[in-house]
Amino acid sequence: MARGILWIILAVCTLLLVGCSVAIIRPPSAASFMEKSEDAFVKDISASAYWGDLTLVEEHVAKGVKTLEHSDEWYKDHYYATREEWPFDFKFSLQKSMGYFKYGFGFDFVTPYVQAGLVTDYFGVMGWSNLWVWQLEKVEHKYFQWGGGISLIEQLPIGDNFRIGLTQHLSRNGREAMAIEESASMLNVGPSAPIFYDEMGCGTYISFIPYYVTRVSLEFRYGRDLTYKRGYYSYNPEKQEKISDVDRYSLTISFFGW
Repeated sequence: MARGILWIILAVCTLLLVGCSVAIIRPPSAASFMEKSEDAFVKDISASAYWGDLTLVEEHVAKGVKTLEHSDEWYKDHYYATREEWPFDFKFSLQKSMGYFKYGFGFDFVTPYVQAGLVTDYFGVMGWSNLWVWQLEKVEHKYFQWGGGISLIEQLPIGDNFRIGLTQHLSRNGREAMAIEESASMLNVGPSAPIFYDEMGCGTYISFIPYYVTRVSLEFRYGRDLTYKRGYYSYNPEKQEKISDVDRYSLTISFFGW
């Protein structure tokens, strides 16, 4: 019976990995990374909400992005699904300290990732990376399928309970998308085809312990897209196209230290 349940769980996990992207990733919580623990792994659960320019549709234009080489006929039948980026995210991670060095691993939804860096009471450096570097199905934007980044963290402890922090990050984030194949007779939704964009941003957080050992943090982050711009097209040929930056915002709540 136990073996049968295990096979069912493995089958469900396999279906999830096949049906969803295993490459998408966004910056993990800086506040939880600053929690030091050399005795055991620190468990962290976080939920994030996103807003801003989340829709990647035709009015978004890429700057300096290489495209895949396909025939003209291929591009007539294949394209990205135009839909909104998911406005929420969930992460789970295990982290452990070894002196000032810290490492960990976790899942961003179903995307496995690793993280490592340096942590002191007042300063930290956090790097993270997904584990999916080979090419998935893509329509354009020829990069290898890597997502990750680095973040600098400045922290001010106030007593034994309360902490405030500032962050700066440079990252390559992955967002959800599907490949669509359109023919004369049918419309097929193809495999996951994540879209990656480069981001530079900053943020701030507070963390405190309301109950015993479980620490809670609230983290706000702002990011500016370095890969895409938003283009406003006019039907009047006498008017020029207007280009503006793509900005994203996030609010993350984390529970860790248990």
